[in-house]
Amino acid sequence: MARASSRDRTRGTVAPRSIAASRTTETPAPGAAPAAAAPRGLGRLTRNWTVRTRVLTTLLALIAIGLAITGALTFAAQFRALDQRVDAELWQEYSELELIAQSTGDDGNPTHTTVDSVLLRATDSAAPSDHESVIAMIDEEPRYQPRQQDFALLPQATEDMTVSEAATVREESERVRQQLLAAHAPNSTVIVPMEVHGRDLRVLIASVTVAGDPAQGLFVVANDIGAQRTELWRSVAVFTMLAVLALLLAGGVGYIVTGRLLRPLEDLRAATEQITVADLEYRVPVPAGGDEISALATNFNRMLGRIQEGFAEQRRFMSDVGHELRTPLTIVRGTLETTDVDDPADVAESHGIAMDELDRMGRVVGDLSELAASSRPDYVKPRPIDLDAFTRSAFARIEHIAERTWILEHSVDVVADADEQRLTQAVVQLAANAARYSDEGTRVWFAVDRVLGPDGPEIHVSVRDEGIGIALEDQRRIFERFARIDASRGSGSGLGLPIVRAIAEGHGGVVRLFSEPGHGSTFTVVFPQHRPHAPAVGESAAPHTGGREAPLTDDETDRPTRTDRPARKEQG
Repeated sequence: MARASSRDRTRGTVAPRSIAASRTTETPAPGAAPAAAAPRGLGRLTRNWTVRTRVLTTLLALIAIGLAITGALTFAAQFRALDQRVDAELWQEYSELELIAQSTGDDGNPTHTTVDSVLLRATDSAAPSDHESVIAMIDEEPRYQPRQQDFALLPQATEDMTVSEAATVREESERVRQQLLAAHAPNSTVIVPMEVHGRDLRVLIASVTVAGDPAQGLFVVANDIGAQRTELWRSVAVFTMLAVLALLLAGGVGYIVTGRLLRPLEDLRAATEQITVADLEYRVPVPAGGDEISALATNFNRMLGRIQEGFAEQRRFMSDVGHELRTPLTIVRGTLETTDVDDPADVAESHGIAMDELDRMGRVVGDLSELAASSRPDYVKPRPIDLDAFTRSAFARIEHIAERTWILEHSVDVVADADEQRLTQAVVQLAANAARYSDEGTRVWFAVDRVLGPDGPEIHVSVRDEGIGIALEDQRRIFERFARIDASRGSGSGLGLPIVRAIAEGHGGVVRLFSEPGHGSTFTVVFPQHRPHAPAVGESAAPHTGGREAPLTDDETDRPTRTDRPARKEQG
């Protein structure tokens, strides 16, 4: 019976995979060489790039990396699929040979009884595909090959060849025949790589023997895998060119798009160059839409507004300071220039006037220092204090300020988070104002209450007098620096109430004012009993004071500070 040995199929399929693996491992990883060769000064170079260049470069780099990875994985899979397809086609030819060798007639006897018959039938029925060549050999000599095939594995000399050409062909054919015989493994089938006629081939060599026939046959199928790899490499080149064109197109479109997206930032940069200390009125245009750039422009304009207000306040402050210090200096200078040095009484009077004005200047400078210190975050240092003890201590201080009827109206026995020293300072200042703007013998009430507010328990520290009161239009400005209602009532610096407000805000609270001309005033420092955190500098709730933008309403002016106030208690 005819047979075709297939004992070495595994061996034949391992070799091409090993070749593919070695080729893959020799290929450098994408991006490895540029990374190794990157100059050390690249970081310094990119620092000078614009935002537009950085964004565009990053996007193009990501696109390039994505295309490179996609292309590498895709073509690696295609090369692997090519190796597997070629092997499958070679083994398909072997399967057809095996069917021919094992075919039987109607009587059950083998159809082919000689090696020659098997190989002749296999060669006639073979239909080599593109890049394939088939040849049959008997006893190491070529015998049959298909009439039509892509190329001849063992070409024969033809009559139209010259002698030298024919000799060359015969010599090349003999060399290939020797390669095939050397690669042949007796009684087995192998697939080996060979380079023949400048072609990179994958060759299947199958041994063919028939029982009773001493002849030894070889069935050889060669597949030009090199040509197919060349076609794949052309596809790689085409993909690379298209990827480069895509990158160029993406770069051009990205350049235009990023330019439009970043145009508001460029406008913002140009606008900032036009803003100077002398002109803070300019505002940057806010682009339409609600994106981050619009928010940036809006916040920038708000920042300019705060800076403008700060500069205006600073100018007003310096003007007020200059005026407040210039007046006593002018008085001292005028007094000294007109003093009769020979008149002891005149000298004594001038000395008294100069000392009074210098004391006034000292108070102004001290209050300015105090007001400047109030902007520091550590100006108020709250800690738990006993409000009942604080109330009695503060009342003991203020009842000696002036000849008034001082009344401790209410105290509360609770603990609160407050700076006792600053809070006492605010109470003394409010009491001094009450004495200054009220007549001798009138009453001044002092009270400390605990009231349930909208955000939790609040502490209300209030000073109420029977003085001249404050007109509604004046209530909006008395908390400004150097503001005075009635200069005839004393020589205060005009900084007391701003300091009180700073102390209240340092406690996370506000100062409330309820007043009516001719019916006295009530100043109340309101702050939370317990504070989870200290407020930021300059941050406070909207105060019920003259410093707010909206004027106090009549209801706020007339209503009492508390509705649950107990009966008054007069301290003798």
